[in-house]
Amino acid sequence: MKYILVCIFYNILSIISANQNIPKFCIDCKFFKNNFFTGSEFAKCSLFPIEKDNTDEFLVNGYKKNNKVDYNYCSVVRKYEHLCGKEGKFYKRKD
Repeated sequence: MKYILVCIFYNILSIISANQNIPKFCIDCKFFKNNFFTGSEFAKCSLFPIEKDNTDEFLVNGYKKNNKVDYNYCSVVRKYEHLCGKEGKFYKRKD
């Protein structure tokens, strides 16, 4: 009986500790792309790419060039709720 109570107590503690609000900082996220020259203030999030297409040139000459991919700044991604938002909806910790 004593071992059953210890197991139940351990399970309750593990559930409580799993539900704690752990801060989700972009710098700890696996999608964080730090800019070497400007530092973390201008870091970008690789989860939300912005594709710059060259459709105007394609319509003229018929050649498709490689599209350049850029990323939103982390501050922009955390600002809007449909992206990551203040609570960090798509946050994944670095492994």
